Amino acid sequence: MTSNSVSVRPSQENKPEAKGKSGTASMFAHHAPGYSLVVVAFATVLTAMLLHHVASQTTYTCPDQWSSYNGHCYRFEGDSLLDYDAARTACSLHGAGVVAVETAAEHAFIVRWLRQHDPFQRDWYTSGVRKAGTGPNTMGNQFEWESTGEDITLVITSLWLQPPVFTTPNGVIAYGYGQTGYGWKWVDGSVKRPYICKIPEREAYRILVNSRGFDYGLPKGAEMAIEKGPHFLVEPRSVVVVSRSDKSVAPVALECVANAFPQPTYRWFRRPNFDREVSMLEDDRITITNGKLTINNPSEDKDWDVYRCSAENKYGRVISGSVEITFGALGEFNNVPDAGTRVKAFEGATVQCSKISYKPAVSYQWIKGNSVQFVRPEFQNYIFISKNGKLYFSEVTRADEGTYKCIAVLIGVNSFTIGTSQAPMRTSLPIPLIVDDQAPKSDWGPEIQNDFIGVFPSPPLRGQDVTLECFAYGSSTSPFRYSWSRDDKPMPTAAKTYDHNRVLVLHNAQLEDSGIYRCTVSRGQAASDTKTMTLSLGAKPYFVSPLKDQHADIDSQLTWICIARGNPEPVYRWYKNGRLLVTDLKTRVRVQRNVLSISMLDPDLHNGMYQCGAENSHGESMTNAQLRVLALPPSLEKYPPPSSVMASKGGNLTLRCHPEGAPFPSIEWSKGSAVISSGGDKYTVLANGNLHIALLTSTDQGVYTCTATNQFGTAQASSTVMIADGATITVTPSDDDAVVNETVFLPCEASHPKKLDMVYDWTFNDFPLDFRTGHYQQTEAGSDGAKGLYLINSGFEHEGQYTCIVRSPFMATSHSAYIRIRGPPRRPGGVVAQQGQTNQTSTVVEWVEGSSSGGSIGIHIVQSAHEFSPHDWTDLLTVRLSDSAEQNERVDGWHSVQVSGLNPGTAYRFRVLAVNEYGRGAVSDPSSYIRTFSAAPAVSPRNVRGGAGSIGTLTIVWDPLDRSEYGTGAVDSVGYRVFWRIKDTNAINGQWSERTVPGAGTNHISDFVGEDKYFLPYETKVQAFNDKGFGPNSTVAEIYSAEAPERIRCDIKIWLWRASEDPRSAELIELDGMVFRHTLHNLERNTLYALRLAAVGGGGYGKKTPTIYFTVEGQIVVDSLFAETIDVLSGTPSNHVTSVAMVMLHLIIYTGINRTWR
Repeated sequence: MTSNSVSVRPSQENKPEAKGKSGTASMFAHHAPGYSLVVVAFATVLTAMLLHHVASQTTYTCPDQWSSYNGHCYRFEGDSLLDYDAARTACSLHGAGVVAVETAAEHAFIVRWLRQHDPFQRDWYTSGVRKAGTGPNTMGNQFEWESTGEDITLVITSLWLQPPVFTTPNGVIAYGYGQTGYGWKWVDGSVKRPYICKIPEREAYRILVNSRGFDYGLPKGAEMAIEKGPHFLVEPRSVVVVSRSDKSVAPVALECVANAFPQPTYRWFRRPNFDREVSMLEDDRITITNGKLTINNPSEDKDWDVYRCSAENKYGRVISGSVEITFGALGEFNNVPDAGTRVKAFEGATVQCSKISYKPAVSYQWIKGNSVQFVRPEFQNYIFISKNGKLYFSEVTRADEGTYKCIAVLIGVNSFTIGTSQAPMRTSLPIPLIVDDQAPKSDWGPEIQNDFIGVFPSPPLRGQDVTLECFAYGSSTSPFRYSWSRDDKPMPTAAKTYDHNRVLVLHNAQLEDSGIYRCTVSRGQAASDTKTMTLSLGAKPYFVSPLKDQHADIDSQLTWICIARGNPEPVYRWYKNGRLLVTDLKTRVRVQRNVLSISMLDPDLHNGMYQCGAENSHGESMTNAQLRVLALPPSLEKYPPPSSVMASKGGNLTLRCHPEGAPFPSIEWSKGSAVISSGGDKYTVLANGNLHIALLTSTDQGVYTCTATNQFGTAQASSTVMIADGATITVTPSDDDAVVNETVFLPCEASHPKKLDMVYDWTFNDFPLDFRTGHYQQTEAGSDGAKGLYLINSGFEHEGQYTCIVRSPFMATSHSAYIRIRGPPRRPGGVVAQQGQTNQTSTVVEWVEGSSSGGSIGIHIVQSAHEFSPHDWTDLLTVRLSDSAEQNERVDGWHSVQVSGLNPGTAYRFRVLAVNEYGRGAVSDPSSYIRTFSAAPAVSPRNVRGGAGSIGTLTIVWDPLDRSEYGTGAVDSVGYRVFWRIKDTNAINGQWSERTVPGAGTNHISDFVGEDKYFLPYETKVQAFNDKGFGPNSTVAEIYSAEAPERIRCDIKIWLWRASEDPRSAELIELDGMVFRHTLHNLERNTLYALRLAAVGGGGYGKKTPTIYFTVEGQIVVDSLFAETIDVLSGTPSNHVTSVAMVMLHLIIYTGINRTWR
């Protein structure tokens, strides 16, 4: 090559391997292992810069530590092991993707590299994954390259070392070593391994060029004037309205917040096709304020629909994922009584709740017989209430016999559920549990019941609290011990057990929590049982990292890769400015599944806001970024070369030249007036434009000029080089920014004589670096040809001053640079609740804004916790920056907002966090407690219900107030006023009856309304009070008084036993219907018998007759003082009894074997 104008190092013909030192793969990957965090889309961006001409020939090459083959660059990263998702993120930071192998020749190249450089024969990740919707029996191709969206050809699939086992979780194709050498393996993508990155040589300059931002091309100091298109900070979430249709409900609010400058305008749309705009002019229930859509008095008929918002400014438009407003529904229990359950004593039993339709979910409770108390498994560990609605007994006895009622309460499945305080609920008809006698069994079980292991909700989804239940039958005389384990991996750290360890909850479950779970139940050391189940979590699509804004050269090429995780696998769509993108040859746009390619970028055609949408049966997710196609003349204003450099005689020197420009300028170096020719042993123009001078002599002193040129202009800057004995730092670290979880390189290179040994040391804030943390690695040659330090996976704790110290036996010299870390906002400070602005239900919270960490803060979130649950923090309020900012002469960044909805007489504390384009920041320290003024309770009792009791009785039940809702410190003053009246559609404002009951924990009353008032509808409401007054009434609930005898089926039960034996051994004789005659069989002469009778209805057992003694010869009269009376049906009485029937019988004993009673 003779031309002195070069932009990259000339490539070498027919040389497949990379230049530079051989050996193990370098540590240099700009990776971000921490990205396993929250994210939802891997958006790797590959932007190819249009490179320039050398001697009328365009040449492309791969940088140091990348290997070149057939027009692509490869990075074999063997030092920093990552899981597959993190590996994709690490490759994306170079603009690359995880390798896709297209030909057998390319496979041979990779195998050759691995044989030479990986003596440990490890497994190396590729981007090969299973195609969506394929299974083990799918014919044809089942695999695709995730980094390109292309199918894996059948010819290439012959490279398997062994057939893939599809039960492997998170499966990915990896290169591994087997009996036949290197080939493909199907491996678990959650395990940390080496990986291979790949990028076309035409796009390889992305590896070298510094990360461009919105300030690229702007004059130094113009950062405050940066404008950009809208980027979502908060997207709406689907909402379920759970309330009674005849009662008022809280407003529905959908929130949409975007960060942009100029500020965006917001619009809301609804289906079909999202072409119907939501307007305040059409419905006075609707308000739209700064992107927040509020619907007052939501109606199922008017508002049940799918919605999305858009945010737009002059740079483009973005649309949110679609969300749905739905309305919960709870059907009615069947009015035909269930047959119930019949079981022998001392065996396991299950009582099935009556069927009921519901949406989205219900919770179940059970009550027994005539009791107003609920079945409490926490105190009766042989009983279990499953989320499937069934009531289980590990072993039943006579004491468990009776009728049970199932209560279903409509609930939501997540926190995005609103409703009234009176959620819809239904109570079933009585369900009998009949226990037949048999002799007690010796210790038996445990035997895990067939319904278990149960999983809820169904289907279980990522982000939900997923519950696994386990329950076993067996002797209740010996306690059972339940334990949980996972067969394939360690138990998730978020897993917790409840209810005597019978319930395992995976809080905020993630896809990696899918696997094989095992429940083991043991009875001491005597016996045990175990069962496994495979948990497969569904997931709405989520991205591993968001799309990144691209600032690309005019006429260059852009490749965007969008990879989302989800179950089932998502389908992809691409949008520009809110409109669907499809392949268009006229605009040079190509859409291939999850890959968007644009060639010959043109600002008039291609500038705008781009989005990748991923959708499956569980929902849709969006990620967005801005594309700026740049055409800029070169500039060296921001990063000028040093005006003078002192270099060492006999040493080497690298002069830096970092212009801005688009297309990226070609670089020409000259000394004085003579143009420097690149090549040979003396001068080399490196791939990034720097000039390397070897074996310095005094003749190398002089003025060196860097000239940067593109079609839009030229820029120049000069450095004076002076030569001296000894050593000096010639390439110095400079102040720089890094994004959290990304990597930054600090160059440091000394010029020194070859015979002089030099040692490089680094300090951080004047303390020696600890290289054992894994965040720091030194290199002998970086991407710009200089030695230096890599700060890997940077965090806020790494912000500070870094000093490079170069030492020889005779001297030491150093140079420092400050690294600023950009990311989510730092924690706010000075959070305080103003006592002077506090009342019964609200206060004013103030705070000082924390550092924005190089981003733009869009919102603050205020969280609260009260004194009775001091560590249970909830998001109380989301406030936009413009709504909370206050002018303060003493403090910048002062914010103030009123928070309401607090309970009176309760101490609260608050904390605040900020959100910017990098995510949610750290929470502040909490404020001091501040107590609201005491007042009457601000809330009403919830879940008012009832309708049970004996004939003539009205029973009303409610949930007592939480301690934080008392409204006063005088706990003894808290009580309830209960109101009721017969529901009469012909009467208006009928007279209410009422009763006042003391005690904050009181939860029911029973009132005798008259035997003629059976099974009548009543309207009821409950009001809490304290020493400050009365709180609001609950919403009116409709309940029923107890049933009348003629409304129920009445059966007869007889208990018969030898008077000399234990009455608990009595034979139970059951008669269907209200019969008045029955024959007793197989009675023995000269034997004294005893019997009792009872009528049984849907509400439970009636009063039992006194014990009657007889022989076959006739009835025996026993003095009541000596008569043994037996409560055969001993146990906890039930409250919800709809009737009690008395059967008056005369017993006439006839002589003979067969006897009859009337």
